[in-house]
Amino acid sequence: MAILVVSGKREEVADGQTISAAVADLGLHPDAYLYVVGGTPVPMDTVLSGQEVRLLRVASGG
Repeated sequence: MAILVVSGKREEVADGQTISAAVADLGLHPDAYLYVVGGTPVPMDTVLSGQEVRLLRVASGG
């Protein structure tokens, strides 16, 4: 199991899926976040394999 950390809340998700699929399964919009593993940004198409991924909300607007 991998862990997604969203706003301080830890969510367990299944390994073998992409970060974007796991985020969408939680009812969130994958494009609204940056993803960080071990202090390093990773792409949303990274396949989960037991790591902890921190989601950082992106502020956008004009």
